[in-house]
Amino acid sequence: MSMEYAGAVEVVPPLRGGAQDWVRTTGWTPSRDGQTIRPRAGISLHECVCALRDLVSMDAGRRSYTGTVAAYDDISREMVMVTARDDRVTRRTVRKRSGRSSTNVIDLATHHRAISRAIS
Repeated sequence: MSMEYAGAVEVVPPLRGGAQDWVRTTGWTPSRDGQTIRPRAGISLHECVCALRDLVSMDAGRRSYTGTVAAYDDISREMVMVTARDDRVTRRTVRKRSGRSSTNVIDLATHHRAISRAIS
């Protein structure tokens, strides 16, 4: 799996005891104090989003989930933001793979020299 995650989602009130064990089975990992959760390494983006949506819907009214996790796929070169807020989970692509080559080499034969006029 080539997916890398950064960020966390805050949980209020914090997860305790059995709730932490249950969250671990969904693909998310709670912090030691239960105040934040992060995606487990190796989980796909689709599983990450679906599991967070399930957590938010099952805890609606009891806990609030707020935060953003950035997911970057180094093969497709896409960055996706997964945001939890107001009992909703959204997924938004913020960086798509460009169709052009990613090289930094400039072919000087294709660039014509521009001459600026003299300022008097």
